Amino acid sequence: MATSIWTRKKDLIYLVFFLTHLPVMLAFDLTSYYPSFLKPIWMTEIRTWYISTYGDRFFYNPPSWFPLYTLLELLYHVPLTLWAIPALLRDDPRVPLALLVFALETTFTTVTCLAEMLSWKELSPAQRGLGGLGGMYGGYLALGVFMAVDCYVRLDGMVSRGRRVEGGKKRV
Repeated sequence: MATSIWTRKKDLIYLVFFLTHLPVMLAFDLTSYYPSFLKPIWMTEIRTWYISTYGDRFFYNPPSWFPLYTLLELLYHVPLTLWAIPALLRDDPRVPLALLVFALETTFTTVTCLAEMLSWKELSPAQRGLGGLGGMYGGYLALGVFMAVDCYVRLDGMVSRGRRVEGGKKRV
């Protein structure tokens, strides 16, 4: 029987992340893929507010590589998130492997976005700081690094246990 999600604190953090990541992707990040007749006005209003508040160029004047990142979000993050939510709840043993890949990809793409964002001269200190884009992208980066280290340690433990001596003989 699976261990309860309530006793697995790190997995609970990941579950909360994925439960919030999914609606953010669908209602904000990926709305450029929606045909205009299907996109509700509130999605456009949120994006307009976000751009005017935070000055995030990725959503109004992205660098040439950024659409590849949103495509990656559509083709990889959405399916992985849809898999991860129930997998975390049922304590699926494949979670550390899947989340390690996710965490490494997320860390790499977020570092790239953070470096780009820090080069934007027009951002105010508030937009650049912890209460602005620096905090949003920085928080995402911190979660990615934490998740990568956690999942690596879990997988390392699984591999090490699999190679231990059984019955006085080393497994090969």
